[in-house]
Amino acid sequence: MNTKNTILISAITFVLGFYLSEYRHAQQVDSLQSNTGSSKPETQTIDTVDFPSIHTEPVLQMESGQKQFAPGTALSPIERANQLIANGAYGEAVNLLNQLLEENARNTEALWLLARVYEQQGQHKESVGIWFRYINTEVDAQKIENALDYLAKYLIRLTDNPSIFGESYEWLMTQLNDLIKLTPDNGELHLQLAKMNLKKEDNEQAQYHALMAANQPETRTRAEGILAKLDGDSVDDENLPEITVPLIRFGSQFIVPVKIEGESVKLLLDTGASLSGLTSSFINRHYSMVKSPKPIQLNTASGSVESYLFVVDTFTIDNITFNKHMLARLPMENMDQFDGLLGVDILGRFDFVIDQNKAVLRLRKR
Repeated sequence: MNTKNTILISAITFVLGFYLSEYRHAQQVDSLQSNTGSSKPETQTIDTVDFPSIHTEPVLQMESGQKQFAPGTALSPIERANQLIANGAYGEAVNLLNQLLEENARNTEALWLLARVYEQQGQHKESVGIWFRYINTEVDAQKIENALDYLAKYLIRLTDNPSIFGESYEWLMTQLNDLIKLTPDNGELHLQLAKMNLKKEDNEQAQYHALMAANQPETRTRAEGILAKLDGDSVDDENLPEITVPLIRFGSQFIVPVKIEGESVKLLLDTGASLSGLTSSFINRHYSMVKSPKPIQLNTASGSVESYLFVVDTFTIDNITFNKHMLARLPMENMDQFDGLLGVDILGRFDFVIDQNKAVLRLRKR
């Protein structure tokens, strides 16, 4: 074979080899794409759920959003629980969450989810019980505050829906009383307990919770309405005529003479005070008057002050006597001109007029 023919055969062989190599490469790419369906990795999307509840405006909501997991990625138990909840598999979610709590009773994520799932299922006693466990376990102060607020509104919603929980009135009262110990300044809770105790004709407890609610600006007006309904006076005549109480001038203010358990007492008339009370100086001199003291945080112009409410056997203004009335210990020392304040917890039970020119207080029973 001559040189010319040898060169031609070599060139043909090279070209055939090149195209055969490209063909094999193309076949491999097509095969890979046909097996995966895409050159990008596939992802699985799992949504978390925002539970509806009895209340039309949920206060505490589940975190919403989407989490993506690559194929084959193992889900954590909490992620699996969220997946079950998103798919409406509440029973399976409850079983999984209870299993997590058996392994670790302080798993706050599991407690939080379980409380909401039970509520969604209408298992309110179980939900409330888990909420208390969550509050006692959580260490994040903001989350605890949010949970306390949510649980308070949850219990009030139950109380306001007798068709849901009318048969468990005592149970609800117990839960509210337990919760008020954790959030003693919640005026709405005190207001609810005042109504419930009034319904039970436990006037002393109704008065206590109404006074506590009156100490909070957002519930003051409604609490005063409850106080006005409490008939603690011993006057039987509902058509009591208007009575006139002489006042003692004290600068631009007035002092009202009253009697507490037979003792003459001078109270400064203060229509801006929600609670009537006695100064700490007066109480120190007449401590035998103090009965059944209950702690309270008094909201004053200078801030919140720890004090207490207490019961006196009789409180008489003119010829009207209130039996078993509650007064507050006022953080006022060395007051010689007056012994305490007369506030709207007493005045609010009357239609009253202060005649400044004649220095008299006119009262007519509501």
